[in-house]
Amino acid sequence: MAVFRPKEFLFTEDKEESLRRLKVEGKRARAIAGGTGFYELARRGYIPEVKQLVSLMKLGLDYVQDKPSSLVIGATTRLQDLLDSGFCDRHGLEALGDALREIRPVQVRNVATVGGEVCISVPIVDLPTSLLACEASLTILSSAQAERTLKLEEFYVDAFLTKLKYGEIVKEVTIPKKSPTQSSAFAKLGRTAYDFNLVNAAASLTIRKDGKLESIRVFLGGIKRVPIRAVSFANRIQGKQLDEKLLLQAAVDSFEKEKLLPSVHGSSEYKIAVLPVVLRDCVMKAYLRAKTN
Repeated sequence: MAVFRPKEFLFTEDKEESLRRLKVEGKRARAIAGGTGFYELARRGYIPEVKQLVSLMKLGLDYVQDKPSSLVIGATTRLQDLLDSGFCDRHGLEALGDALREIRPVQVRNVATVGGEVCISVPIVDLPTSLLACEASLTILSSAQAERTLKLEEFYVDAFLTKLKYGEIVKEVTIPKKSPTQSSAFAKLGRTAYDFNLVNAAASLTIRKDGKLESIRVFLGGIKRVPIRAVSFANRIQGKQLDEKLLLQAAVDSFEKEKLLPSVHGSSEYKIAVLPVVLRDCVMKAYLRAKTN
């Protein structure tokens, strides 16, 4: 196994120096925040080429801002701080609170950051799926004066690969405010309560006064190399009165012929068997929340 032996650790308040170092060094440098995901990559020998670490923790990106039309979360905001803010239990953002509580143990939430969860781009993490369901977008910084915005849905390319360029970092995550009629939820299946997911799901929806589904966004993690939107499943339940039987059958019909991403703990066939249950439970949780609003 290739050994991870970095030579330099940059810990500075200077955004320009941090971005310059990441750009000049290219694949030999890597931004680091809480370091929980980075540790897993290094321990498995996935990043032997990285010789310089650039910490983002002194760049002033630790904040949660309640703006008139959106919730803005700084990239180095720790997961527990976001959960403690209370914003993740508002109408339409419940999926975020669900996902954050599933990231265990609490020691991990006290260290891991929002930006780290977003940028690591591996199928086993939970927060990106819920952020996608809640229509999150990213502000990407390439210098102190230059930034661009990208929908999270467009951010992922492949496992370990995003649309970040050398010399860019994620500055913040923006989530549009939801109406009182919107609700969301997140559900996952892992080997244990403390494990990474085998399959996860997040849904955001609204219902009509008669209880029928008006709109829905559903994203799934753990079944492909990046999170995917469950378009076929959503189309099968659109405009209908939801119940567990309908949701289970719609999920089976949508994925029974799919080839899902296998892992050491779950084959493609196993994931096909359990995915409908996770999807049913997730959407039903969001639906029942909407009915009680």
